[in-house]
Amino acid sequence: MLDGDLTAHGVGTGLDALDAVLGGLYWGDNVVWQLDSAPVEPFYAAIACRRDEFESRVYVALSDAAAPPAGSELDVIRAGPGTHLPSAADLLQEVARVSSPRGRRLLIFDSLDEMAAIWGVPTAQAFFARCCPMLLDAGAIAYWSMSARGPRALRDTVASVTQCVLRVDERNLRIAKAEGRPRRVRGSVLHWYMENGRPVMEAADVIARVAASLRAVRRARALSQHDLADLAGVTASAISQAERAERGLSLATLARLSTALGITVDDLLHGEEPEPYRIGRRTIDRAGAAPTTVPLLPDAAGLRIDLVRLRPREAGGPQDIVASEPGAPGQSPGSRGIVAVSEGLVQVLVAGQAPSIRAGEVLVADSDRIAGWRNIGRASATLFWVVVAPPGGVRPR
Repeated sequence: MLDGDLTAHGVGTGLDALDAVLGGLYWGDNVVWQLDSAPVEPFYAAIACRRDEFESRVYVALSDAAAPPAGSELDVIRAGPGTHLPSAADLLQEVARVSSPRGRRLLIFDSLDEMAAIWGVPTAQAFFARCCPMLLDAGAIAYWSMSARGPRALRDTVASVTQCVLRVDERNLRIAKAEGRPRRVRGSVLHWYMENGRPVMEAADVIARVAASLRAVRRARALSQHDLADLAGVTASAISQAERAERGLSLATLARLSTALGITVDDLLHGEEPEPYRIGRRTIDRAGAAPTTVPLLPDAAGLRIDLVRLRPREAGGPQDIVASEPGAPGQSPGSRGIVAVSEGLVQVLVAGQAPSIRAGEVLVADSDRIAGWRNIGRASATLFWVVVAPPGGVRPR
């Protein structure tokens, strides 16, 4: 079980194999389940049953037929025509109320397709675009669902705003988006099935991964199976069989297809265009004992970013990061170091000097010349320590 590792910064999904890939959920994650001939109820039930993990658990229903997972004992908020929350604005205010004050909260929403049917696609888009960041800021876990074939405009809004997107068909789950996780997480595929009334997941084989990725690429680029077949130099039947995981495609075919699409084979197997950005998601401390240093992007090629908190008069430096995190990058020759202060007044020891940096200011120098930093203010200070590899060099180490 992963619970002991997750509760310090987040919570598990109730699905061990998914937690092993995602590293669990960060407090603040909005998770959207995009369904292609798959039910959402088993996955909702898996997290809803984790009663001890949450201070409050709420199900948001938008239709009379909607109900929380059986036996979950979630509180229910009913919204839509004929309720005391008839409009999207009313529901947004209610979600804000139940998410305050900040705490270990779970909100599970009825389908976004139902919301679009009741209030229209533009209103559903606007609601999600405002509610998702609000719940992130509140540090709540929110589960949403929608059809993988729903309105494109709504799918685009979801993809651009949310933190996690999980695409599920009748046999496979594919992680389409997972902010704050290593690159290898995106595009991961798990095989799932029901056993004794509960969903079970396990690592998918290569054929299943290719199947999920081909479908994702086609949908992302609005291509038909015939279009993809022409690009790959195979028959449409071969693509159809590959997408159903009935047969594989040769490495030569995958290489030909990736070249035609203008992406790498690795990008093809991740099923999407290369990631346009990465986020180093900070953890939210619930016990008032936040760690001094938090790695935000420890594994980005040629880049390392850490969040550093300093109590009044507290000192530290790059050497503390290396000492506390085996394998963490230090000050490699030729790399650049950046100290960016976001809060407080920090004195930096660099090249035998001690300049002071205020909030909103940065210091840049060769990383191996930055010996340390000290909070010289009366309040806590926060800074970002960034190490950038030299052009053409290797990642900071």
